[in-house]
Amino acid sequence: TIPLPALPVLDTPFNLLVTGVGGTGVVTVGQLISMAAHLEGKGASILDFTGFAQKFGAVLSFVRIGRDPEALNQVRIDTGAADAVIVCDAVVSSSPKASRTYSARTRVALNTASMPTGDLVLKRDADLNIPGRAASIEAVVGKDNLAAFDANATSEALFGDMVFANVMMLGFAWQRGLVPASLDALMRAVELNNVAV
Repeated sequence: TIPLPALPVLDTPFNLLVTGVGGTGVVTVGQLISMAAHLEGKGASILDFTGFAQKFGAVLSFVRIGRDPEALNQVRIDTGAADAVIVCDAVVSSSPKASRTYSARTRVALNTASMPTGDLVLKRDADLNIPGRAASIEAVVGKDNLAAFDANATSEALFGDMVFANVMMLGFAWQRGLVPASLDALMRAVELNNVAV
């Protein structure tokens, strides 16, 4: 009974940034979106910056979707050019490398969970200050362009494991019209990924 969202129109390529920490499925989210677009005959590119991906380092996935493959001429998202951001981790998403892509028209789906990053190895007493980081993102994109919830707690409550939180963030972003792919295509991409379908 939930109405389907209005999906982004691809008159120009759609720039979607997925941010989070390594080892939690950030790259998988980008791959699912790209595969869903491919299944619909759209063009898709992914550029992953993984850093210390298996050690909770910062991960940025630049996902660009075009009406067809010829519509894409680059893989990086330019400064201020992100149409949407799936924030799987607020610390990474408030970093200069990520936030340089934001503008007043960027729409954001934000996970409010506090996730330890690789930096905490050196600064064990560091305050992640998730509310402050969310506020700094909101200051750029505007209150109306930001929606948030604790995906880790919700995933654990519903599935008994936080491992599904980032895919849950993908669903949350899709429901808000931030992912230019149909529900059928995304579900098929999950099936093809063949992990905990």
